Amino acid sequence: MPAYSVEDHGSFQVVTGEVKPGVRVLKLVDGETRFFEALWEIPEGVSYNAYVVDYGEGAILVDGWKTGYGPLLVDKLRQLGVLDRLSHVVVNHMEPDHSGSLPEVLEARKGLRVLGHPLTKKLIKDFYGLEPDFKPVADGERLPVGPLTLRFSHVPWLHWPETIVTQVEELGVLFTCDVFGSFGSHRAVALRELGEEQRREYYALARKYFADVVAHYRDFLVKASGKLKEAISASELVAPGHGLVLDRAEASGLLDLYLDWSTSRGGKVVLLYASMYGHSERLVVELSRRLKEEGVEVSSHGFTDKHRHHVSEIVNGALGAGLVVVVSTVYENSTFPLVKYTLELVAHKTGCGKVLFVDVHGWGGKGAEAKKLLESLGCSDVAVLELKPFEASTSAERVVQQVLGLLARRPGR
Repeated sequence: MPAYSVEDHGSFQVVTGEVKPGVRVLKLVDGETRFFEALWEIPEGVSYNAYVVDYGEGAILVDGWKTGYGPLLVDKLRQLGVLDRLSHVVVNHMEPDHSGSLPEVLEARKGLRVLGHPLTKKLIKDFYGLEPDFKPVADGERLPVGPLTLRFSHVPWLHWPETIVTQVEELGVLFTCDVFGSFGSHRAVALRELGEEQRREYYALARKYFADVVAHYRDFLVKASGKLKEAISASELVAPGHGLVLDRAEASGLLDLYLDWSTSRGGKVVLLYASMYGHSERLVVELSRRLKEEGVEVSSHGFTDKHRHHVSEIVNGALGAGLVVVVSTVYENSTFPLVKYTLELVAHKTGCGKVLFVDVHGWGGKGAEAKKLLESLGCSDVAVLELKPFEASTSAERVVQQVLGLLARRPGR
């Protein structure tokens, strides 16, 4: 197991470890952020990985830490004895959870040359008001730095327009920033350090990360897959900006999962419900039981007066589902607000195929409103069923048959 140090700062930790000779990771394990991008619930936490590539007479910093942690990153670089030897910083992606430490690094190391996508120069000025010594890198460009060769590949919209990945050819390391990232508070450096159960949990968090952060741009992932596959095959290790370092086989496997998550819709049913007084929830419980008896894979997520599922998990659950079944009450003569909000995110992030909307209402149904909403979100096949509250507890078989019919039906029919 690789040796690394862990500094405990209370709500966050700093892990410093060797990825391989000449490459170190400076990893901030963030236990302070509860909502990633101020949106996604992440009780599991997240890490930000900066890397130092040491080539003897100089060193290269690859990416950085989130805004607010810049002074600490500078201190770590100084402690490691590389701050005064930094010649370049590679900015693979400008989102401030990776570039937020750039102002402090540039202040501490005057004359540092910044490498990034041509759009990155403008974004540095827009975000930080800075105009550093900047070199734009072209897609496929090979740049010598000391005895090393950096090879850059543009992978736009994974998940910002200026995203690139960077390979250090002589060392066989590919730095991918958000691509192949994962949520989690792991203090390890590499995936190979984890046991079998921990690895399963890690891949589950990698899927959640993909669903919540990357999946909206899944078509761009498919377009970039050949370029990524080639870069992985030419690398020994893949080092993302969140999560753990992967070996070639692990990265190739994760790319295969990315492609599967991007393109596949199976027979899984996702049940999304809102229940103020139990009518919708009782239907969902019985519906889930009956569908499982029919051999259908089911996951249920809901909002009630006693509990709420995380929207980050609902979106994750909907990724690749063959059918979304919504069982929702009406609220103030409109579709229940949390259901509307969640459906918009599900459609935005995972696409929208078949949907059955079960509208549970008292004096006024909103099935037509729900159908209009779903069709505006691009849902390809929408069915609506309206029920009175007293009917909900006795309508499970009716809904089951409709679900099975929708699962069997080809899209557009």
